[in-house]
Amino acid sequence: MASIIPTFRLDGGLTVVTGASGGLADAIIKGLLAYGSEIALLDMNIERVKETQAELTKFCIEELKLKEDSIPKMAAFACDISDAEHVESVFHDIYVEFGKYPLYLVNTAGYCENFAAEDYPAKRAEKLVQVNLLGSLYVCQSFARPLIKNGIKGGSAVMIGSMSGEIVNDPQPQIAYNMAKAGVIHMVRTLGAEWSKYNIRVNTLSPGYILTPLTKNVINGNNEMYQRWLSMIPMNRMSEPKEFIGTVLYLLSNSASSYTTGTNVTVDGGYSLW
Repeated sequence: MASIIPTFRLDGGLTVVTGASGGLADAIIKGLLAYGSEIALLDMNIERVKETQAELTKFCIEELKLKEDSIPKMAAFACDISDAEHVESVFHDIYVEFGKYPLYLVNTAGYCENFAAEDYPAKRAEKLVQVNLLGSLYVCQSFARPLIKNGIKGGSAVMIGSMSGEIVNDPQPQIAYNMAKAGVIHMVRTLGAEWSKYNIRVNTLSPGYILTPLTKNVINGNNEMYQRWLSMIPMNRMSEPKEFIGTVLYLLSNSASSYTTGTNVTVDGGYSLW
């Protein structure tokens, strides 16, 4: 009977997390550490990601009650996911540091901008799509290549999409972000189809509005927009970052979601139901 019950454990596995200093990533990484995964922390700013690593070590000791010698290994890396060659180099450095290839990937790196569609500056739109969409492809490629080459099975990747890849947000205009996240969702469908023969699963988590520090700053200065958002969420509240940990653990775990690939899990408090 025990053999059919998912454990969700990731003990001994290595997870690469991009955008590791962000509010959503912080919650997800804490969940990964609690379930035994080693972590390669990737972000643009190496000093910031090193600070994140120190804070996570403190979390393991104070909250998880782990002794220092039993904390899953972590290492910090600077990475610009919009640069394919740089991504490939960083993934090589990860292998050198940990002595193994990552079996798991969570890509949270990305950002949003608000411009009216007719006024969106071309260079800014290109950069956003380069990071949010092509960057997602680059990290998937660098993650999957060594697994395919070496016949390593059981790889699982979670791309962070957005409900914005399925709906049009209101009142703020954000066409480039919406385009990019729609692309991520369909990219994942394509990768799920192409890489199933290698036993590599790829899925998307698409959150709604999250109360990260960045979002809190936005709504604190714009109560009208905040109230508009709430009016369109059936659950009448924004999410906390910790509410996505379970979904990520499910999608990563080969004991829980072994027959799930190419799918998009929308967790938005019901926003996209309207």
